[in-house]
Amino acid sequence: MLCITSSYGRSYFSRNTVQSLIQCSRTSMLRANFATSTNISPEKYKKAIQYCGELVRKHDYENYLCSLFAPTQARSAFWAIRAFNVELAQIRDAVSDVRIGKMKMMFWRDTIEQTFAGKPPQQPVALALAHSLQSCDLSSMWFKRVISEREKNLDDPQFMTMTDMETYSENTASALLYLQLEALGIKDVHADHAATHIGKANGISTFLRGIPFHASQRRMMLPAEITAKYGISEEEVFRNGQVEHLGDAIFEVATAAHDHLLTARSFLPNLPPSAYPALMNAIPCDVFLKKLEKTDFQIFNPKLAIREWKLPFIIWKRNRNMEF
Repeated sequence: MLCITSSYGRSYFSRNTVQSLIQCSRTSMLRANFATSTNISPEKYKKAIQYCGELVRKHDYENYLCSLFAPTQARSAFWAIRAFNVELAQIRDAVSDVRIGKMKMMFWRDTIEQTFAGKPPQQPVALALAHSLQSCDLSSMWFKRVISEREKNLDDPQFMTMTDMETYSENTASALLYLQLEALGIKDVHADHAATHIGKANGISTFLRGIPFHASQRRMMLPAEITAKYGISEEEVFRNGQVEHLGDAIFEVATAAHDHLLTARSFLPNLPPSAYPALMNAIPCDVFLKKLEKTDFQIFNPKLAIREWKLPFIIWKRNRNMEF
């Protein structure tokens, strides 16, 4: 098994209390305006939510499974949040020109502004978010942070250090978890700390999973400090896949992800039970890391690309025991 020490010494990325209070106040005021500022039928909202659920099921299956254990009222918000992320994630592979990608990011920035102003555009994700804002105190700053971070990485700059990769994961995956906590009405420092580390673990694991695909596109996602440390040639990886010492590099990066999971688990005893549904995507992350370990960290092993058929049962079982 992975032998890792805890990372309590690392800085936490907790929600800013003042900004959250201000945003909550704004959101509460906006709720009263939704009925008059939008002329959207319940049927249209329903279709928008269904669209988001299907989009997440198709492109983010693991988070879709986790969302099924959320309370009914929060589930539609989870789908809207995750569908928003799917839409942003698809931009990079849908455009060949970074400028077009930036225009699409600007569209989503404007969409968030309009949606929080009570005037969502006629776009399914925006409508689903607008519906969620009628019952949830979601903060626009987390949506904007995800947009800004993904926009900075449209041209695939290689991370220089593990810290850079963790920062990216913090500003994307962790921000989405903060939104899910808000959808549940959770304001708890232990939940925030757990979300920070789970987000980092998920972000790092996502980059690891994507290495074979990115290599086929001649993109290197491992931090430069890691490839330099193990003398890994990017060109050799692009041409041959699994090269000498790549397994050692993958092990080190996977260890960092597992370290964050261990730290997140340390907060479990103090978590309010109602926060657990927002943090369940730690489970698929843990399952992947264990599967990677079984392949001896051979990231190009075809077995890693096969969906874990037992995952629904694993999530159900750990949910019963409230475990990550």
